Amino acid sequence: MTGLTIKNWFGGLAVALSLTAAVGASDAPFAPPAPTGPYGVGYSRAVLVDESRGEPSTEDTSDHRALAVQAWYPATVPAGAEPLPLVPEPAQAAQMMAMNLGLPLDSFDYVEAIKGHSFAGAPVIADKRFPVLVYSHAFGLFSAENAQLMEHLASHGYIIFAIDHPFQAAWVNLGGGASATFSPAAFRDPDMTPEKGKALEEALIGMHKAEDYESYLSLAREFILGQQSYVKGISLWIDDTDFVIDQLEAKSIPAFASLYAAMDMGNLGVFGMSYGGATAGMVCLHDSRCKAGINMVGVQFGEHDMKFPIKVPFMMLNSDQNYYTGETGRGVPVNFEANDFVFHEAEGPVYSLTVGDAKHMNFCDLAHLMPAGKGEAFFGSVSPTAVGGVVDTYVLAFFDRYLKGESAPVLDADTPIAAPVIEFIQRNTAG
Repeated sequence: MTGLTIKNWFGGLAVALSLTAAVGASDAPFAPPAPTGPYGVGYSRAVLVDESRGEPSTEDTSDHRALAVQAWYPATVPAGAEPLPLVPEPAQAAQMMAMNLGLPLDSFDYVEAIKGHSFAGAPVIADKRFPVLVYSHAFGLFSAENAQLMEHLASHGYIIFAIDHPFQAAWVNLGGGASATFSPAAFRDPDMTPEKGKALEEALIGMHKAEDYESYLSLAREFILGQQSYVKGISLWIDDTDFVIDQLEAKSIPAFASLYAAMDMGNLGVFGMSYGGATAGMVCLHDSRCKAGINMVGVQFGEHDMKFPIKVPFMMLNSDQNYYTGETGRGVPVNFEANDFVFHEAEGPVYSLTVGDAKHMNFCDLAHLMPAGKGEAFFGSVSPTAVGGVVDTYVLAFFDRYLKGESAPVLDADTPIAAPVIEFIQRNTAG
């Protein structure tokens, strides 16, 4: 039994937490359910180097920004093929958990034994074209943090490219023996003091309970624009995303050559979790190539001065417990969510969904992969399987409606919501 102190930087606000946990391989493995779509799932991976940009996280001026990209896609799975681990690069999950829990890396060897439903190099489905999705991970996590969602979407006819943002991800294999470990110094506020941290925490809690929109907006402005390192730092991830989309449009990535004939770049969605969700919001606000986007539990950082007239369909997923402030689950809708200024100013269809008894980290596979984080430190009391069902259902329905033009009744305003969803609201929609 080990007592640990964890400092989390998700959302830009660092709050010390206490966790007492025991980790053992026998506690960890679980069997991810098979995806429900009609297609098998293939997997591929590439490392891209942007020769036009330096790497701001190293001191070597000859370094260029390198990105790892993992792809899941609809495939025909050969008979007898062996599935990959759910996290295809298991070291990513192990490095992240070791970093946050202060435990030896080999404590997480069990990750490789958790098999998913993806198959390396499986042939892409021929004679069909599929919408393309680009995903960014949470700050300090990794691109396969939501591998179950990626498999689910691919099985239903999407090609997903998930970006690892090096030095802001927990750990990234850059090939040839090179790697990048989490090094977030450039994103931290050099002027952060305990007093400023407390004020930010109070603003984050207070915005939910504000009596009117102007009061909420004032507190949201204080919390978001008060963290300029995160406001400005997101430009790096926006540039990363633009670069990947450029390379996909140019069909210039050899590792993905077999996918190009199946890619419908005219129906492109951008989504992500936490800081990756904020990145998706900024990309979809400014890049006309994005036709629909989703921000999963990400405070909407970015250089927007609280103005967000986004025109493309956009959805936000929220937890009902504040980020890492210790506030308990609210259990009921509140006056305002953190990103209600986005909901208020959107010019296109916009949705906001809140899951009860959930914390920030419930919106990824770590709720299954990291038993030492269970309890109040990382996850709320909601079932990880229940949250996964919500995410799978609503993310797929949203992209089906806006990228495929298909019916998605679960999105309609007159459809009753069921636990663990406690609120689902929308604007500028047919419903």
